[in-house]
Amino acid sequence: MDAPVPNLEAMVAAAAAGDQSAFGALVSQTSGVVSSIALAIVRDIDVSRDVAQDVFLAAWRDLRKLRNPASFLPWLRQMTRNRAHHVLRSRVRTSRRVQFGADEELLAAVTDGRPDASARLIAAEDRAALVEALAALPDETREVVTLYYREGQSTAQVASLLDLDEAAVRKRLSRARATLRARLLQQAAATMEETKLGGAFTAAILGALPLSAKTAAPAAAAAAANSAWKTGAVAKIVAASGGALLGAAGGVAGVLFGSRKLLRDARDDEERRGLRRFTVVSVLAVIVCAVMFPVSSTFTNPDLAATINFAAFIAALAILHGAWLPRIVARRLAAEMREDPVRATARRRAERRASILGWTLGFTLGTLGLVLGILLS
Repeated sequence: MDAPVPNLEAMVAAAAAGDQSAFGALVSQTSGVVSSIALAIVRDIDVSRDVAQDVFLAAWRDLRKLRNPASFLPWLRQMTRNRAHHVLRSRVRTSRRVQFGADEELLAAVTDGRPDASARLIAAEDRAALVEALAALPDETREVVTLYYREGQSTAQVASLLDLDEAAVRKRLSRARATLRARLLQQAAATMEETKLGGAFTAAILGALPLSAKTAAPAAAAAAANSAWKTGAVAKIVAASGGALLGAAGGVAGVLFGSRKLLRDARDDEERRGLRRFTVVSVLAVIVCAVMFPVSSTFTNPDLAATINFAAFIAALAILHGAWLPRIVARRLAAEMREDPVRATARRRAERRASILGWTLGFTLGTLGLVLGILLS
């Protein structure tokens, strides 16, 4: 018998207050609709799971901003569609979009990758036909078909989760049946059932929530989350850290190399102390910027976060080199000008040319690196 989706308002209110157990219940109740909408758009099961995880982490972060708990499902659906379209555009932009085709990699993505799934594999030609048929459906029909078989073939459940009339759900299912052969539709049902998100996904979401929130999740969920860490924010940070560490090493080396000449030219202990403090702060600025780049990949809008981080780094460098450093070396520069004005003037000109060249190259290469990182992320 069809059963409507349970009242979520109490769970939404509790989760907004910081109750992770309530949020876990929300994830369990709504992971089907989120993953189905994502799959209908990105057309790749593994990617749709990543989208669903990003959506739920963003929902936990922003849930307190939701004024009306009754708006939770529409809000969640829209957030899923926005995130899925963003991921799809990124995959198109990098020419790595996974389409519903007949090659082995795509067929493996449509079927379940668990060890026991091999017994349920259909013939390769049938799987190719299934993939092509699903791709021919409109996005909204694909959402209904996917969710229908992930929610126990309940039209009432699908209607509640997608905010549709049952008649509209039945009409879209009828259109799908007219498009898909009966045998292919049965195979699609088995695939959707095998790939629905379960308790491990909920545990992974709870495991990725900020540690400062109230902890009410069961110990078993924490254990499952530990086994699923690779799909969470930690994996994104680790994956993005290689380039950041290399950039940090280069930046620190550049700061130390530049500071050596300044220290050699220093005339007294006061200037040397100021230069050492300047060096330490510059190194810290480089390290903080490098750390923030992989962290920014976990934000809802990683491109914007990376851009803000880069702009903040440039501003920090401008303050350090344009305001602080001139004050540290001002007495020495004045002394050099008194002792040998011609030579001092020539040195200042050479230093200005080197500074302009360094800033131009640094800013240009940094901007190119930022743009390339965004395109490849």
